[in-house]
Amino acid sequence: MVLTEIFKKLLFPISSEFFQENVAKRIKKFVEIFGSDVYVVYIIEEKILKKMEDVAEPFLTEEQRKEIEENLIEKNREIADIVFNKLNNYIEQFERKVVVGEFSEEIIKSVREYNATCVVMGYEKDCFLKYRLFETLNIPIWVEIGKRSENVLGVCTNLAPNVRVPTLTLQIAEKFGYKPYLVYIIDAEEKVEVDEKGRKMERSIEELLEKAKEFAKKYENLVIDISVGALENEIVKYADRVNADLVIIGREAKKKRVFGGRILKEKGIKKDLAEKIRHSVLFLN
Repeated sequence: MVLTEIFKKLLFPISSEFFQENVAKRIKKFVEIFGSDVYVVYIIEEKILKKMEDVAEPFLTEEQRKEIEENLIEKNREIADIVFNKLNNYIEQFERKVVVGEFSEEIIKSVREYNATCVVMGYEKDCFLKYRLFETLNIPIWVEIGKRSENVLGVCTNLAPNVRVPTLTLQIAEKFGYKPYLVYIIDAEEKVEVDEKGRKMERSIEELLEKAKEFAKKYENLVIDISVGALENEIVKYADRVNADLVIIGREAKKKRVFGGRILKEKGIKKDLAEKIRHSVLFLN
């Protein structure tokens, strides 16, 4: 995987609930560097319509409610045109459309429609639950927070083979003129080693530390630390430590534990991280 492949076709989803100009600024940079094709989908969130219907149902007829809904959709389409015009200040050419639906669902549909190679989006913390696409899409997702520095942090762990993250960290650093850092985190909750085929093998902390030290020797000029702890918390800590403009994370998967320590199912960490972190993140998926 190389950067030109990742940023070839960018999908920029915009919720009718919020528009983050920082995302447009970042995409402008991608277009300048990679010549990316950009597809913008403005999503009129159907939950807004549902709220309106719930409030109006006791007082209005079905026909009246339908008319209000149509007016609300039309008003949002007008707002979408304003947003598209604003985007032209950053992105000269982009394909655009307006849809009505659920945020994550419409993004997934649009990824398929445009054969997108990366989703570039903002993150609204108050709408945490609608970001199920983090665990659904199999293409990279760039979550934009806003430029902070000229540092990029690659996160390597015992939960991934750590092949793509170091390479892409170096590529991002070269293309953007950033300083690259790597950190190796051993997740204390999942004592396993993951090979390049995604197979997991149980290991002791001592064995995992030896593996981490071998990795650090390979990238001795980049690795700033080896740590043991809860993966999400450690990522946030080191992102703050280097004041990263971007954090790159591979395809880590954790298990969700229930009462008694019994393992119930695989659980991704992406939504938790997007909620906690204060830096832009590239999830390689």
